Amino acid sequence: MEENNLDKSLINQIIFPGVVLDNQDPMMLGRLRVVPETKNYSDIIGSIVDWDEKKDPWTSKDPVLFLPLLPFALNITPLINEYVHIIYQNKSFPLQNQFYIPGPFSSPMTSPFEYYQGAKKYLSSGDLIKDGIALKNKDNTYKKKESEGIFPEPKDNALLGRGTADVIVKDNEVIIRAGKVKTLQKNVLPVANTNRAFLQLSRFTQKKEELDSETQIRLITDVKVVKKMIISNIFNLENNQDLFTGNVGLYNLIPSEKVNTNNFKISTIKSLTPGTDYSNSLEMIEFKSKPLNECAAIINEFIRGVISGFSDYQYPVNNRINAAPENLYPLVVTPSKLTYETGTKFNVLDNPSANGAQQDIAEVVNYGKFLIKITPPNDLLKRGFFRIFGVKNNIPVLKPSTKPKIDTINRYKYSPTEDVTYGTLGAQKLYLISHDSEGPKGKITLANTIYGIPQDMFVGGFGKSGGKDSIDAKTYPMVRGDKLIELLRKIVEFLAGHVHPFSTIPPTPISTGSGQSITEIFQMLANAENTILNENIRLN
Repeated sequence: MEENNLDKSLINQIIFPGVVLDNQDPMMLGRLRVVPETKNYSDIIGSIVDWDEKKDPWTSKDPVLFLPLLPFALNITPLINEYVHIIYQNKSFPLQNQFYIPGPFSSPMTSPFEYYQGAKKYLSSGDLIKDGIALKNKDNTYKKKESEGIFPEPKDNALLGRGTADVIVKDNEVIIRAGKVKTLQKNVLPVANTNRAFLQLSRFTQKKEELDSETQIRLITDVKVVKKMIISNIFNLENNQDLFTGNVGLYNLIPSEKVNTNNFKISTIKSLTPGTDYSNSLEMIEFKSKPLNECAAIINEFIRGVISGFSDYQYPVNNRINAAPENLYPLVVTPSKLTYETGTKFNVLDNPSANGAQQDIAEVVNYGKFLIKITPPNDLLKRGFFRIFGVKNNIPVLKPSTKPKIDTINRYKYSPTEDVTYGTLGAQKLYLISHDSEGPKGKITLANTIYGIPQDMFVGGFGKSGGKDSIDAKTYPMVRGDKLIELLRKIVEFLAGHVHPFSTIPPTPISTGSGQSITEIFQMLANAENTILNENIRLN
């Protein structure tokens, strides 16, 4: 067959793209039927003399039959419609001695299956394919802590399954896992399944020695829940006549995380709801059609009045106890939700008309004028929105206090030691089964399970047998040895020191020797199924 059987534009190419047509090799050798992406199956088959679509596939006559380039002992068989790299021993004879290597993936999360077009993402032909989600940031940290450990790290070797099972080989450790995640989805960061089943074989060459802990003291901001708010409200910020209407009031805050001194910002008022997050006004002063300077003076006088407990306050109040210092601080002074949203909403795209834009501009300008004039007593640096943490020498405290925090640093020393190896088998349910053992409940037969035991054999069904022949039904819970020994010792202690008032009367409930009571033994026996037996680790 001449060289022009291959596209002449690919004369220097040695690896070609292919799409899996069929992977059900009747010889179980991992062979595939693959269609080169640049060819058409009908055209290829049409060139074969006397081709029989029913009899000839998977035979030496099959022109799209490809052998795995990987050794038979390493079985990695791509799925139908997945991408593979195809290689010809001699490009001049592309239908003879042709091999494949499993193709790439665009993401670890597509390992269950990836359509051949998506697998080209990081090939030269994949520039237009949308990027998938990355598991790590550029600094090598994981975007989601719960994703760490699901896929092998670059320093380790691994054999990955199509779903949630794999084998990880580290320097001194081997892990065989199943159920490492609940699910894999292409554009969703995976979350490790802590209930996975696993076998871990480890070798440790160091010992960890605990040293004296170290105490460090540092100052941190003392974060407290804000108790009250002073809210100033201007109803007509759009006014151009310097005549404003509004009010200023004192409110109780309902404690929550969003209203602590660390989280409460000027925009927080947008997320607060009357009745849910704060009470009705305890005290309120209203003003109507007054100049801006006079409105600001009323608001500032109200702030001063609250801080002073309404002493020497010129306006009437409901109850001076509303400003009692012990129930006042921390205190926040803030514009109302309406005032804040009106004064910050300006967007010419929202109001393309000249009138709409002019109104928004007027609202923004007047909002700024009010903010700059509302200040705490004796401090002109804070304006419009501020927190008051208390009063010292009749002056508001505007900075949060600090408090010492004691950190205990645990210290350890690592030193070489003789090799110690550990073997751990873990799962939600563990079964230790011997082919030759036959317990009182009968023998467990594992016929037809050479490729794995199905779940219904473990727990049984709901048919006539009702699960009585299941592995779970024919196994026994493991015993916690130390708990059994503890019970046996107490029984022996009671027996060794027990006495009978008379020969025909039961023994006294407390042993004269050790003081062991029969009541405690009965209680331990009542709890034995939970304390002595482990129902989730079973054997036959």
